[in-house]
Formats: sequence, structure tokens, C-alpha cells
Amino acid sequence: MNDNIKDSLNKIVYMKWSEDDFGQSKMKADYKKQLSNILQLDNFNNIHHEGREFYVASSEIMYIADKNGEEINFISGKIISKKSKKKDDEEKYSLKFDPIFPPFSKLVIDYLLGRYVFYNEKLYDVNSKQAKIIDNMTLVSLYGFKHSTEFLLDILKGIDKHCHVESVRKLEPYQIAGNDFIIDLKTHTLTRKVINNEVSYFKHYPVDFETARASKTTASEFLNYVIDDPESLHNAQLQAYYIAQVASGLRSKTNFFVTKSGVRTGKGLRHIALSGLFNKIDVELDNLTSRGFDALNAWALFSGGEMALATEQGDIIGEKLERVLKIIATERTHVARNVGGNQGLVYLTSVLCIDTNRIVSLSEEMNGRKILIQYKDRPSGETDQEREEVFEKYWQAFTECDKSPKIEGCIGFLLTSLDYFNQQGNKFIWKDVEVYNGNESLDDFQIELINQLLVNKFVPKSNYLEQLFLKCYGKNNNRCGEAIKIIGVESYRKRIDGKLVGGYRITNGRRFNSFVPNRLKSSPVHHQFTSSSEHVKTSIINTFHCLVHQFTT
Repeated sequence: MNDNIKDSLNKIVYMKWSEDDFGQSKMKADYKKQLSNILQLDNFNNIHHEGREFYVASSEIMYIADKNGEEINFISGKIISKKSKKKDDEEKYSLKFDPIFPPFSKLVIDYLLGRYVFYNEKLYDVNSKQAKIIDNMTLVSLYGFKHSTEFLLDILKGIDKHCHVESVRKLEPYQIAGNDFIIDLKTHTLTRKVINNEVSYFKHYPVDFETARASKTTASEFLNYVIDDPESLHNAQLQAYYIAQVASGLRSKTNFFVTKSGVRTGKGLRHIALSGLFNKIDVELDNLTSRGFDALNAWALFSGGEMALATEQGDIIGEKLERVLKIIATERTHVARNVGGNQGLVYLTSVLCIDTNRIVSLSEEMNGRKILIQYKDRPSGETDQEREEVFEKYWQAFTECDKSPKIEGCIGFLLTSLDYFNQQGNKFIWKDVEVYNGNESLDDFQIELINQLLVNKFVPKSNYLEQLFLKCYGKNNNRCGEAIKIIGVESYRKRIDGKLVGGYRITNGRRFNSFVPNRLKSSPVHHQFTSSSEHVKTSIINTFHCLVHQFTT
């Protein structure tokens, strides 16, 4: 029996909860009252009080705590004494139960049992081999708080300052443990060694060293098969280790990933594999850009996350979306609200990974944040059976029968990423990738501008363009402005022969190029235009017109 629990609770109740140490919560008095009523049971379900024992039936136990696998039981209530009016009668005692067991009392009990430890201003659950970072939103959900919880962590920090408890396990926040190896995220090394069962690691994967090392071959083979663009492959190879560095707290979060291709190219399979390595949360970007409760609830989903996966989203376009992407990529916390709960702060520990086959058209302001990865599309005419046969061995390597992650294969992506990071001099230097958006979702006006701007750097307005404008946008100039912005083009007035002429020009070359068909990109015409001076030779222009004619007819 842990005899010190009641003593520790009494110490906490009678100490001064100053604002400097315990924060600004208005619930302090209530919390103290709740703690004063906690009674611990022994191994036989008895409560001991002044030499007496009070038996509590199993059905009456109000809280079951876990200390490193050991069950410890509690109730909330009081021992009531009552004397008879007769002088010689013995004083009688009875046990009175409180209506509920308060959530705050559960939290403090778990702390006193050594379940939690503070490290670098963060709260960790160290009750198992794998530690968990606990934020305010997690506490609310875990313990079932219904009322104001804004300063829960502040109060717990105050308790920790004055009543420090030895944790059940030592915390190793920057190490990943296998069955017989350690990945050290500080030294960027993989070492074969016996792990300490009295330690709680950042991650614990039940995989042996030889299996983990062998998995690298398949993971590397897969990445090289589904990605043929060298810059994209570079970014993809660094991704897993970047997520590990951010999730552990060793590196500040500064970036998000966008993976682009057609359908069924292996993007989803790789994200399943990454979700086996990290705590994956699913996010809807549209909900995050909305207002009110929907947005607050969407932000709450980030609690405890390490990898935020956004799939089947709309076009990755627009200032509203970019504001959200920037918050996820750079901010530490955000206001959130669980369904049916109160507002609080959630840690934005997750690295955002977007999986899309839609248009990716982000402003140049996002250049330092976005990391693009272009997968190669499947061969034209490939049947479903042919594709399944090609990917079958990878599904078997990285997933279980129910398509859940198989850690024995997934870990290969982390180890190959670690190796590649070391090859890069222990630096995350991202390549500037141009994803191919295609023109399938573009309107006639956008396509015509692309065709003309590939030949001339300035395209004056013409009757034909005016007709296309009216056809696509009516008289809505704003719609047109948004449409041409998507393809990296703007309206522009240029002085020609002394007169100002309205027209269009390219403002974002990389975005513009992402909509140019690959067959034209590889032509000498496109290369010549994008790399030469303004004066394009007549013969090149004539050749290009032939290519454009073939493409548009």
C-alpha cells in the first residue's frame, strides 16, 4: 500500500496556492476541497481510519489508478463519527460516499503515483515503455473535465514544484527504442543494445535489430520506384526523420509537406507506413478554415498528434487556406474546443502532410514553408490487376492483412531517412520542387493564356480573349483575377509605341510551369523560351505554334 498518498494529499491541501506558482485558476478552493476527501483502499478493499477498517465492495470503487501495471483503488468520501446520547456508548463511524469522483482528484492521484513528469515545460506520461506528451486538451478528454480547465497544467506544475514525486520510469524524450536497439535523435545514431525496462522512451517499437535493419532495403526500393524526380525523392527521404525530430521536441516545426500525383500511385501506402511510426491524426482543412465551433473542434483533433494527415482535400489554393497552413507549420499552440467541452489550448506538435491529386497553387510567401513531393503517375493503359501485382509486395511489407501499419516494415522508412539525413551532413535542406498540376481542371481562358504566354512574355488583350473572358466569368473581374492568380499570371498594363496596353504577364514562373503539359516542357521550345532573353527566334515560335496546335486539337 502507498501510505504516502494521503500524507501527500494533505500536504497539497494545506500549502499556499499562490498565483506565482499555481497560476490564475478560480477553481483552487474547489480543487482543495476535492483532494481532502480522497480515501485510498488497501489490497483487500479496506479503508483504514484510526485503527478501524471499512470494507468497500468492488462495485463501490470510484477510481482505479494504474502504477506501472499495479492496480490501486480509491473512493471520494468521508468517515463520519456519531456518538450516542448515552454516556458509555462507543463512538460509531460510518463511511459516506461523495456523489462523484472529481476529475481533478484523479489527475493529482496519478501524478502522486509517479505517472507524470515535467520536462522542458511539457508534461509526459511515463507509465509505459513509450512516453506520451500530455497537453491541456488531452487532460480534459482523459479525465472527463466538464468545467473550466484553462489552468490545469499551471496547478499541476505548482504541485510538482512543492511536492516533487519520483516517476515510475525515467524519461528518455529523445530516444527511440526497439527490442534490442536505440535510435538516438540527438546524436543521430542507431545502436544495438539491451534496452532498460525502467525507462520510458519517446517511442518504443517491438522490433528486433536485424528485422529493422533489413526493412531499409524494401523501403528504399519503394521510394525509388514511386518517385523518379530527384528533388522530390530528396524531400521524401528526409520526411520521416524530420517528423521524428519535431515530434520529440528537438527541432522547431517550420514546414509542411504536400505530396502530389494522380490516383493510386503509392502515396497512400507510404502515409500508412508513416502513421505506424507516429501518432497520426486525420484533419479536414476546410473545417480548419471555417469559423465557430466547427473550427474549434477541428483544432482540438491536433491534441497528442505527431503527424497530421490531410487526404482527399480540395485545391490547395487561397489566402484563407495559406493562413491555416502557416499556423500549423509554425505555431506551438492554438485555441481549440472538444465536442461538449470548454475552450483550451492544444499543442500543435503535428507535422502536416497533405496527400492530393488536385491543384497545388500556393503563393511565394509559402516558399519557406511548403515542401513538395511529386510522385510519378502510373503508366497509361495499366489495368487494376497489373497495378495490384506491382504493389502487392509493398502492401505485404508495410501493412497487416487489415491494411493497418506493420511496424516491422514501416520502421525501414525511418531508418533510411536517418541514413540519408546523416549523408546530408545532419541538415534539413529542402529542394525546390515543381509539381505538375496539369490543365484538366482549367477553364478555356486559363488554357489560352498559358498557350500564349509560353510564346510571349506579355499577351495584350484581344477580341478573342475578351470572348473567352465573358464565356468563363461573365463580367466578374474578381473571378478572373482569382483564376489567373492560380496559374501564376496577373493583369498588367505595358507601354507599347507610347500607348498603355492592357494585357497579361507571368508573375510566378514555377506556378505557371506546373500547368504546362509535360510533353511541352521537355520540348526544346519551352527550354529555349524559359532560359533565353526576351527575343525568341522566329523559327522557334513557329515550331512552338505547331506543338500547341497538336496539343489543343
